[in-house]
Amino acid sequence: MDTIAVCVCTFQREALLEACLSSVAAMALPASTAVHVVVIDNDAQATSRDFVESLRGRFPLPLHYECEPRRGIPCARNRAIEVAHALKADYFVFIDDDERVEPNWLVSLADYCREKGGQAVIHGAVEPMLPEGTPAHIQAVYQKKNRPTGARLSTCATNNVMVPVRVTRELNLRFDERNPLAGGTDTIFFTQAVRQGIEIYECREALVRETIPASRATLGWLSKRKYRAGITEAWRKRQGGRSGFSIVLSALLQCLVEGIKAGVTGLCGLKHLRNRFWLKACRSA
Repeated sequence: MDTIAVCVCTFQREALLEACLSSVAAMALPASTAVHVVVIDNDAQATSRDFVESLRGRFPLPLHYECEPRRGIPCARNRAIEVAHALKADYFVFIDDDERVEPNWLVSLADYCREKGGQAVIHGAVEPMLPEGTPAHIQAVYQKKNRPTGARLSTCATNNVMVPVRVTRELNLRFDERNPLAGGTDTIFFTQAVRQGIEIYECREALVRETIPASRATLGWLSKRKYRAGITEAWRKRQGGRSGFSIVLSALLQCLVEGIKAGVTGLCGLKHLRNRFWLKACRSA
């Protein structure tokens, strides 16, 4: 029988965490599998402890709470890995505290992982749930291309992913804690896993829905996000053997070209295109 640790890292978002855990409590379970739920509270004040403890007696699955006082999502994720190891889990799964899982989510992840031999990382689909009144040109930014089930990935995020524990036990990979608030450490983690022979596949059937607050449904927030993503992408290119000069020159040229496109389309009132070009410029900056 396999053991799966479903891990949720959280920081002062009790209402979202409650919705997330409610969906996990209602999900179907994979056959011949023991499932544990692990909540990592990334708040030194342990503000989610009482809430999680209040669920323990009525939660349908073993529920574990741990406080990781060091701020930063890589620290919380590494703490989750420690707990998964202590539980002797065969797999650990990461979802975000602002997500709700579909009823067959974990079954889909586990079944597809077994179909791929049980040693591949499986990334599921994430559907954004935007607040009412979000402008159409912002909604368009969140409309991601649907990668088909079976698509081979060079990296992925931790927003919906199942990881064989051998990645962290045998390969000894961990999330980089040197810049804990910088972002992009999940992309780096899975890039390193692929370079050490781990395969990553997409599974569209394993669906979660992400709640997007109004504060993130803005061009300003999206611009900062793309800028951070660009820093991570530059790291990946550098690790892949490209020279720093080549990366900087290419980025400057792309930033200039995309910035001009954004300016022209903005003057023409084409907000959808303006946003697309502007965010490409931010990623290159």
